[in-house]
Amino acid sequence: MHRQRLTRGASYALVLVLTVELAVWGAFFVPLRIAGVPVPVGLLLALTNAPLCRAGAEVLGRRAGGVVPMLLWGVVAVMLATQRREGDLVVTNSLLGLGFLLLGLLAAAFAVGSWRPSARQGPTRATSDR
Repeated sequence: MHRQRLTRGASYALVLVLTVELAVWGAFFVPLRIAGVPVPVGLLLALTNAPLCRAGAEVLGRRAGGVVPMLLWGVVAVMLATQRREGDLVVTNSLLGLGFLLLGLLAAAFAVGSWRPSARQGPTRATSDR
């Protein structure tokens, strides 16, 4: 039992670390241009938020496990889209910047909303109380 909890906690911590990393990487790839043409690598990295939220829900066996990575990604992404006093700004107010923020949060919301407990996790409390 103790080993299973430790494994579950380590797995969830890994999901959260990957969430932060991909939010930062995606934010820094939003302004990427090759030969003056914007490349939507940041948008592709925003889509990786969905499997991370799904993995968080699977690890904890409840929907709230997917909500935490979604909120964490949103906080990190919005922080990088907010201009600091020094003038630093990573995610600009461009079509790609807004797409990065919206696509990341919508992909995560879809993943969390469509998640259902698997058969191996057994019934949840809500269904076992009936």
